[in-house]
Amino acid sequence: MQNNKDAFFAALEEYTNSGLQLGNILLNFCKLIQKSNKLYNLTSIIQTEEMLSKHILDSLSINYLIKGKNVLDIGSGAGLPGIPLAVINPDINFLLLDSNNKKIIFLNHVKINLNVKNIDLVHARIEDFNNDVRFDTIICRSYASLSKIYLNSKKHLKDRGIIIAMKGKEPYQELKELREISKDICVDVKSLNVPGLVAERHAIIIYKK
Repeated sequence: MQNNKDAFFAALEEYTNSGLQLGNILLNFCKLIQKSNKLYNLTSIIQTEEMLSKHILDSLSINYLIKGKNVLDIGSGAGLPGIPLAVINPDINFLLLDSNNKKIIFLNHVKINLNVKNIDLVHARIEDFNNDVRFDTIICRSYASLSKIYLNSKKHLKDRGIIIAMKGKEPYQELKELREISKDICVDVKSLNVPGLVAERHAIIIYKK
């Protein structure tokens, strides 16, 4: 277990110069998930070593793609990828959106306990979400098909904003359907390298031409 933690802290050095301090915050985040999991039904992955790679480092793998100072996390659930990204980017504002009020209650608990000041929480479905603020980046992890993500999110994007959808294997059929929706969008596919994770991971970046 200690070797796994050492590898985790080493991997964090890729994202921040404060790896030890922020790593401990992220470990405490994992502990909060474990402690509250039965009550809030947060995740099927509860072993710490798995959580570090499949949840925390997986979330951080899209960090280099984030642009701007306002980020919306759709269907944040247990706070993934929003919480890990907010922890290592204190100068970026994150709004975490989820339709399940229990998840929002948990996320508020996390915000208070970890003293993460750069997140706001909203209990709503993205289809019903109304907000005057437009976002530079919209992120989501295991939320829905690419077409649904785009159609439900596009009105919340700034003119030069991007959507980052995290997927497992490259979703060829979803990409085909997405490109058929509009000729005015561009789509980039990035392979993600997640330390300690063997499974394929991809980020689909969607933006207007």
